[in-house]
Amino acid sequence: MVRDVFVFVLDNTDFSHNFLIGLDLIKEFKLCQDENLNIFQKQNSRGTFCSSDVLRSAKLACINCIQLKADLSHLDPRHFYLVNKIIQKFNYAFAKNNFDVGNVCVHEAAVKLTEHRYVYRKPYRCNIIDQKEIENQISELFKAGLIEESTSPFAAPVTLAFKKQADGSRKKNRMCIDYSYLNKLIVPESQPFPLIEDLIVKARDCQWFSVLDINMAFWSIPLRQKDRYKTAFVTQTGHYNWKCLPFGLKTSPAIFQRILRNVLKRNGLDEFAVNYIDDILVFSKSFEEHLIHLEKIMDAIFKEGFRLNLSKCNFAKNRVKYLGHEIENNLTRPIFDNVLPVREFPIPRNQKNIRQFLGKVNFYHSYIPNSAMVLAPLHNLLKKNVPFRWDDRCQKSFDFVKHCLCSEPCLAIFNPEKETVVFTDASLEGIGAVLKQKQDNGSFKPVAYFSKKLNESQKKKKALFLECLAIKEALNYWRYRLLGIPFEIVTDHKPLENMKINTKFDDELRELILQISQFDYKVTYKPGKTNLEADCLSRNPVLESHDASSELKVVNFLQLEDLLKDQKSVALDRITKKINVINDTNNLLFTTCKKSKKVIISDEFARELIKKAHLHFGHIGVKQLELTLLPYFYNSSLKNFILEFTKKCSVCIKNKTRISPTFGPMSHLGPASRPFEYMSVDTIGGFSGNNSTKRYIHLLVDHFTRFAYAICSKHQKAPDFIKLLNLAIQKGNNVTNLLADQYTGLNSSIFKQFLKQHNVRLLFTAVDCPFSNGLNERLNQTLVNRLRCKVNENNDNKKRPWPILFDECLNEYNNTIHSATQFSPNYLMNGVHPPILNTLKHKGNSDLEKDRNLAFINSQKNHFLNKKRYDRNKREPIFQVGQLVFVHHGNSLNRNKLDEIRTGPYKILKRISNCLFEVDSGYQKKESNIYHISKMFPFQP
Repeated sequence: MVRDVFVFVLDNTDFSHNFLIGLDLIKEFKLCQDENLNIFQKQNSRGTFCSSDVLRSAKLACINCIQLKADLSHLDPRHFYLVNKIIQKFNYAFAKNNFDVGNVCVHEAAVKLTEHRYVYRKPYRCNIIDQKEIENQISELFKAGLIEESTSPFAAPVTLAFKKQADGSRKKNRMCIDYSYLNKLIVPESQPFPLIEDLIVKARDCQWFSVLDINMAFWSIPLRQKDRYKTAFVTQTGHYNWKCLPFGLKTSPAIFQRILRNVLKRNGLDEFAVNYIDDILVFSKSFEEHLIHLEKIMDAIFKEGFRLNLSKCNFAKNRVKYLGHEIENNLTRPIFDNVLPVREFPIPRNQKNIRQFLGKVNFYHSYIPNSAMVLAPLHNLLKKNVPFRWDDRCQKSFDFVKHCLCSEPCLAIFNPEKETVVFTDASLEGIGAVLKQKQDNGSFKPVAYFSKKLNESQKKKKALFLECLAIKEALNYWRYRLLGIPFEIVTDHKPLENMKINTKFDDELRELILQISQFDYKVTYKPGKTNLEADCLSRNPVLESHDASSELKVVNFLQLEDLLKDQKSVALDRITKKINVINDTNNLLFTTCKKSKKVIISDEFARELIKKAHLHFGHIGVKQLELTLLPYFYNSSLKNFILEFTKKCSVCIKNKTRISPTFGPMSHLGPASRPFEYMSVDTIGGFSGNNSTKRYIHLLVDHFTRFAYAICSKHQKAPDFIKLLNLAIQKGNNVTNLLADQYTGLNSSIFKQFLKQHNVRLLFTAVDCPFSNGLNERLNQTLVNRLRCKVNENNDNKKRPWPILFDECLNEYNNTIHSATQFSPNYLMNGVHPPILNTLKHKGNSDLEKDRNLAFINSQKNHFLNKKRYDRNKREPIFQVGQLVFVHHGNSLNRNKLDEIRTGPYKILKRISNCLFEVDSGYQKKESNIYHISKMFPFQP
């Protein structure tokens, strides 16, 4: 006898009995009890038997009914047992069916509209079988408490869509609600979705991965009471609205992403888990750690009110698929090859295919080195009376161009914060799309390509269906990039412009529109000739003819109509008065220069043309602009316009490295006329190892005598610099001025207080301007070179700690005659001659004060000689207070490789000296806004 009964499983290990039997079970199995409290079952004429046998079999049946079967075939027996134990322990966290969705109590979803306007549409008609399936699903939703009857003025129609089954077949059993009209009124929600780049950093060195799927995810989120009527929908027999967040709203993915992300963060799970909508990735460095992570996250999922879909979960794998990538230990590879449509572009078989390929290449010829020479074999096949013969030169050119289109700098890196456009197209041969994003210079660069062949049944469909199919397939292909961000779809099919498509009698077309509606997009129509790339990928021929013999070379940002309009609307008398003018068959005005014909253009058109060419070819310089424009266009001032424009391009000024400083003649601090009047301090790093734990040399040098003090240290903190300065101050020396870079230790309140106590004035160098402390910088090089020689001159020195060797180097330097003063620093500071002079008994025969005056004169002569040489190519400063300037964006070591080199423009606030200016660059500390003139560049609007 086999019967089904409902049982309740208790998670309580202290319960002393196997079963707690209720009246319903006693009645169902005809149980009775004797005087010894034994339970028996009546068996008609066959007598009775003890219910312990019944209960034993019932217990096994009960365990089997709640035993969850997960796919763990990839694990060895030990790992299988441990993972399966966790799954069985948290069996209540898994959904029993599609309608077991749990209930998230601490969050509510809202539906906000841009304008309060009702959206009502009549129900779609369907056949009896589909209607019955819809009513069955409505009934199940009612039982689960997910929907309720409605009297709302809103109404969206319901339809059935095809759903992929476990055996790979497609069955029409997925109920969908057409919210496409309501979505146009919904206020979008901005919510960041995880990027694969961020995940790579978090999951570094992880070896175990699990992917958990939330069952019917959106239904877990309750809908705000006052917004439920907006989600109303109609069938042929009823009117209902949702009590939870429905599928089909364009904001549903963003809302759910935010809620689940907050759940992970609130429970402290975001260190080892990340979610993309309803898919949760768990990553761990060891198997034991992974078990702990799984327990934590499954417990939190249940407590927060979610349920998991066991059939879609993957547990404890070394490689999983997530965010369109295969992820394993320190390795990610994309599932979809974004450049495959270009890399496997078929070899052209005729002139039509050549034009098709060149139509795409024309958009990116600036990224192809020597494009004219590279493409010459392909262009040659388009000439008249030239037979189509595909040889090795053509194949080499074809392969090289494909390689350029699939690599940097042609391809851009996807950034969800940039303006995104999807170009799509369809033909009878296939569908194609290009994903592009707007760059900082205003141009659109491709991020990825997509193309797909049509099957025989699709080739018989009408054009509207194929164009919608191209959009739907492209959006699904780039789903991980496009979901949750606004973007534009560009198509050459006019009926798609506003998506006002009648799908009443076309179920397949309706399904395409429903799948597209979950994205935040707008559709723009552009003619096919402006969408050559998608045309190319969909194997559609290029409509524009290619005339290889044309004398006028027109780049793709310039049309013949633009030139004719310029010559008709602008008076060219001033230009044409002194030149020979030719009128060709296209009514264009030419002139002949050095046996070549050039199109005559006006001043206004020349400036606009220079701007377009400069931006289109990637901010090219003066020479490149001249080579690009001068052979084909004539204007008497064209060269001057090019020079003027390139000097004023703010993007070039802020980002290009080859802008040499032309301002800032050599200046001189002081000059120092006595010891300790001016001293400067600096730090040299990078000495770790070499038999010592110390890493830095802190150097203090006197500008008059060139005498140097130094200490070796592990840190760059204020106490280190105080200790260094005490070497000069402790003997009663009156240090007046101290020049220093803007180190944290030197800029600290502790160090400044020390200087104040000893009446030392602190002078900071300009921002990112080490040559402002040139005496220290030169001494750094001298001492490091001496130390390097000493370390490597014999093997014994390699065993001695480098600080000991440096003390020897410093002593040798202080006793060496300086080239600028022509005296040794130790003599000018302490009156002690170098050892060689002591040997020759010159000690005591010199006048120190007289020699110091001579040293001052020698030092000044040396400075003026260096200044004359340095100032040879420098101009006098032209900056005034109130002027706008660009300034250098810090040291290259402190910024990213692609950060701007210069920032601004900022206003000059104060002129401190001939070479130092205070600029309004926004830093809180005043000294951080002081810039040397060589680090400034004038802004020209």
